[in-house]
Parts: sequence; structure tokens; C-alpha cells
Amino acid sequence: MMMTRLKASLVGVGPGSPELVTPTARRAIQAAEVVLGWDLDLKPVEDCLRGKKVYLQDVNNYVRATRAAVREAKKQRAVLAIPRVGDPCLSSGLKGLLRALRGFQVEIIPGISSIQLAAALAQVNIDESVPISFHSFGDPEEKKRFMLDCFKRGRHLIVLASPDLTPGAMAQWLMKQGVSGRIRTVVGSFLTLPQEHVLETQLARLQGRKFPWLSITVVVNPKVASLEEEHKQWRRWRRRQSRMKRSSL
Repeated sequence: MMMTRLKASLVGVGPGSPELVTPTARRAIQAAEVVLGWDLDLKPVEDCLRGKKVYLQDVNNYVRATRAAVREAKKQRAVLAIPRVGDPCLSSGLKGLLRALRGFQVEIIPGISSIQLAAALAQVNIDESVPISFHSFGDPEEKKRFMLDCFKRGRHLIVLASPDLTPGAMAQWLMKQGVSGRIRTVVGSFLTLPQEHVLETQLARLQGRKFPWLSITVVVNPKVASLEEEHKQWRRWRRRQSRMKRSSL
């Protein structure tokens, strides 16, 4: 008799509000018997957790809890769901989870992220921006240098804060590197939650202010091409294409 393959879902549950959890995400959690997540991950889907074995992660036990949930799923041949606030492919510990789930058939279910919400608040295109997260592992100083380089190359910055780099400290560092303090900046904190706060101001005015760690900052780059400039670039490209086509005849 063939054994059923182990199954696990990494489920994006949106930025925090239950209203922004997709039906697909809810179905995935409802279909699971074992659930693993941090408190923030579980809050938007509390109504889906009845009757399930829930392993709650915190700063002291997140590795232990992951191993325990994986062992339980293997032992019971149970479906495992791992909700992640926002999107599972953004600052969710994806690499570590995929390593822990070796041997499982893993499905990743996308969710609405704070990156999308912040871009919408600032009214910028995500494809003209660079998302940078200070939540995840890595050298914060190297990330800061990368952030500056992206800005110099004409990209908006969408920055997820952490104790390593709060919005105020980020503003101070960018200005020390020569970025103008007059640049338009939008900071969203606790987006979609009851305590949501949005501040639109200049970069310099972030200095000295305190923001919660659940904050995301958009630094709007004035070098990003306007609609008129984009049209000009497109017309130049079309003319070049036409010349190349004629010269090849």
C-alpha cells in the first residue's frame, strides 16, 4: 500500500486585517490538521483554527515549535499549514521553512503584503521601486549600502523597518549620504489594523521620531520618470526600432 505524501502549505494571510485574507488562504488553513505560526500570523485566521493542533511560535521557541509541528505532521500523516502575515515570500523565513519541510509536498499561497499597501498609499509603481527588508537575516550595513545604490539609480525605496533600522534612523543615514531631506516620504504603521497610522512628510522630519517596528517607509524618488518622460522614451525606442528595421532591408 502506497503511503500518502506529506503535505504542507505556506499561507500568506495578508497584512493583518481578517478582511484581507483571501478565500484560498482560508481554505488551505481549514483543510489542515496541524497549524504553526506566530501570534500575528494566527490573528487574521483565528476563526479557522478550531479543532486543530496549533503550535505557537515566539522569539524563544520558534525553531523548537517548527520542529515539533513538523514531527506531529509526519507522525499523524497530517496536513500542515503555516500562516505568515503578509506574503510567505517576503520576510517570512522562507528558506528555513523549506529546509524544515524537506520531504513534504509544499504549496505556497501568496497573500497581500504591506509592500503593496505602502506603494498604494504613496501612489508609486512597485516595478519602479525596490523593496528592502531589515526583518530578515543579513548584514544591515550592506543592506543600507544597497538601499542607497538603488536610490541613486532612480528607484523609489520601500523599506520594512526593524530594530536594526527604524524609519528615523534610516532617514538620518540617507541624509548623511547626501540624499535631500526634502524628499517626499510616507510611513505606514500597523497597516490595516485598528491602530493604523500613516504619516506623509519630508524625509528630514522622520529624524528623532519614534515608530513601531511594524512600520514600512516609502522614500519617493524624484528621479523616477514622469508619464511625459516615459512617453518620450517610448517614442525614441519606436524610432530606433523603425530605423533598425529599415536598415536591415
